[in-house]
Amino acid sequence: MKVVKTDSGLLYAEKDVEGIKTDFLIFASKHKSESGSPAFTAHVPGNWNAADMGGKPGQISKSDPISMKAMAVSLDRQRRKAGIDVGVGMEVDHHGPLCMTPCCFTEIGSTEKEWKNEGYAAAVASAIEDLDDAKSKVEVKEIAFCIGGGHYCPAFNKMELESGIAVAHVLPNYATDAVTMEAFMQAFERTTEEIDVVLIDWKGLKAPQREKMLKFINEAGAEWRKA
Repeated sequence: MKVVKTDSGLLYAEKDVEGIKTDFLIFASKHKSESGSPAFTAHVPGNWNAADMGGKPGQISKSDPISMKAMAVSLDRQRRKAGIDVGVGMEVDHHGPLCMTPCCFTEIGSTEKEWKNEGYAAAVASAIEDLDDAKSKVEVKEIAFCIGGGHYCPAFNKMELESGIAVAHVLPNYATDAVTMEAFMQAFERTTEEIDVVLIDWKGLKAPQREKMLKFINEAGAEWRKA
């Protein structure tokens, strides 16, 4: 494992990481939320629409869904081992950098109190170090592109941690209105594994959003079902 420090901040680190040769790149970072609730999070970087925080508009990064699932499982294992009563969850694809090496963000949230907590940092470090072992033990039956719901993936978190489904990318409800077919197709093109199914948080989309997403799914020739 190689540790690299960026000069530009992780959201704008395209040039810092483009020369790194690895099978999977982990951005160890902090997470900030409006609620300020403590959390450990994992997600793929990228922008379905505008690029307000790094990356490029309508461009998502490459995902390794099995490694990201293992990362979430490893985070959950290590926080339990350390006796840390903080949840582990996903976020949707958002912010920069745009990265064509398979990658994910692994984050401590959500305030300075948690960011400075050495126990939390140690749990994340241990989860990263334990990733290969976690990856060898996760059982993956399906690779999924998930659509709908809010930023923190309420319909998809439990399946990522407890089922045989590995999540490749997550497109939230608030991004569906403006997302283009070109950006939508990147979920299939920028994933190390073949996507088996598109999972839809049916109640997490308005009727016009569902209609648009089903049209895109049919045009992509993909299988889908309700989450």
